[in-house]
Amino acid sequence: MDMANLLWQAGILSVLLIFGVKIGLAMGFAGLSRKMAALITAGYGLGIYGLAALANAYMNSVQGFFNTYSSLITIIMASVLIFAGVHTLREWKEHRRDTAKTACVAMVAPCPCCFGAVIVSIILVSPIIGVSAVTLGKYSGIILAAFIAFFYVFANGVASAINKPYPVLLGNFMLFAGLYFLTAAIVLPNVNSAMSMKMTPLTVPGINTILYVVLGTLALMGLGIYLNKRKSTFIE
Repeated sequence: MDMANLLWQAGILSVLLIFGVKIGLAMGFAGLSRKMAALITAGYGLGIYGLAALANAYMNSVQGFFNTYSSLITIIMASVLIFAGVHTLREWKEHRRDTAKTACVAMVAPCPCCFGAVIVSIILVSPIIGVSAVTLGKYSGIILAAFIAFFYVFANGVASAINKPYPVLLGNFMLFAGLYFLTAAIVLPNVNSAMSMKMTPLTVPGINTILYVVLGTLALMGLGIYLNKRKSTFIE
């Protein structure tokens, strides 16, 4: 097996891993029952398999759609996650109201970008590694279901170990996921254009300048933590 095949397989595994982490941790931190988690996990596994089979005939249309609208859809999804995370934390902090299971829908609901990324990866990778999209979709569905189940169990273990309310865990995780997807949607489309630009030589500042910057950054972080320790909902 050559290096290109390994990189393609690593790429599709990383997409499945991100997808599995997002859904598995959200279900665990929301305190969903094992029965509900099992149904959602099975649905995603079968969904990937079915969509891979259906999308094979419309590869150009699917790829073109996600090349055009993936950034916009990801930004909308990230905004919904950030809003839902802040709402969950605020409702718990101010009213002791547990909205984790409701807010969890924003994380667990089928996401066009996540499905699109997986399906496009399957369609692109399958001819390179010499299997059909249906076959690769079947194994991708199984791997995704395994990732979701693993991180659901892992999240339950974390929740029991640190003994924090589900709304606090889920709200902070949704904020993290929202900021991650927002950063990815803004940064990744510009990576190729930035890499093609001719760079000027980098001027490295002196050690004293770097030391002052580090000390100044640490001082600002310490001041921010001190001032917001009793107010912020993000560090509870």
